Amino acid sequence: MIAQLTGDYIRNSFSKTYIRLLSYFFFEGRPATTSGQWFNPITFFFLRKAAASKIIPSAKKPVFITGTGRSGSTILGMVLSVHNQLGFMNEPKAIWNVAHPHDDLIGSYSKTEGRFFLTAADAQESVKQKVLGIYSSFLRLTGVNFVVDKYPEMIFRVSFLNEIFDKPKFIFLYRNAWETISSTAKWSTDHTDATASENWWGVENRKWKLLLEQLVPFDEFLSPHKNLVAAITSETDKAAVEWILTMNQGLKMMQQFPDQVLPVSYEDLTTKTTSTLERISGFCGLTTDSGMLNYAQKVLHPSKGNPNVEVHEVLKPAIAELSLKLGYNA
Repeated sequence: MIAQLTGDYIRNSFSKTYIRLLSYFFFEGRPATTSGQWFNPITFFFLRKAAASKIIPSAKKPVFITGTGRSGSTILGMVLSVHNQLGFMNEPKAIWNVAHPHDDLIGSYSKTEGRFFLTAADAQESVKQKVLGIYSSFLRLTGVNFVVDKYPEMIFRVSFLNEIFDKPKFIFLYRNAWETISSTAKWSTDHTDATASENWWGVENRKWKLLLEQLVPFDEFLSPHKNLVAAITSETDKAAVEWILTMNQGLKMMQQFPDQVLPVSYEDLTTKTTSTLERISGFCGLTTDSGMLNYAQKVLHPSKGNPNVEVHEVLKPAIAELSLKLGYNA
């Protein structure tokens, strides 16, 4: 569906529907595995113009939704977008591709391979101007006060973002390992194109290759098994590797930046909706919006993956240990 818009969302707010459409067409871009890629030249033309815009202070105070995919990040973003002070961008990787040549991990927009870890040294003044200029344009065009940017892989780029913004906020969203893994594997299988060259793991497997090269050798759980991990081919095992790497990074991010990171479980979001959204609002320095809470009660419901999914034996100890650290039963 276009811009994740449902009948309930459109009926809930026409002004918020306009903001979602604006973000969808002119800020987010259409990545690999999606339709509408013919519109990308228009999006990129607009973004390059917007990158030179005058910066407004509130552009420096975004909220990032991070974690791993298939954990409820899109529906959380849509719920937050109903808040009267917030505007939601759903994986606006076109923006980040315009700003930095090594952003693209998927291969949607660039032949230049991306880097999972971008650091403060990568945030040159030209990069700052482009990002803040584009964010400022978004705020002017929408009339909202703050940007919510859902980009799960930003969990690996906190120091980079801290150099661009003024202590941005990060929501670390996580979900039970087995349900995340089964959901990711199913999505990848369902969205593989006819030539099998595009799926969850990018164009020609780019994201998976970069993950093996840039993350696995430095992960304390997976580095001892890096040769075995490199030989993995099943969708469930690949999804398990991504979950391990991302959850481990999220826990490290919580320790390193405790004032900037709020851990939120998918289970709390869908079963303790009001209290969880109140916690998120307080963390972001916002008053709780009753319209947002009412909409959330309509759309947030637990969704079960396959809790009995099988993964390679060598991955199970890491999943068990990380699950315990996240508050789940191993």
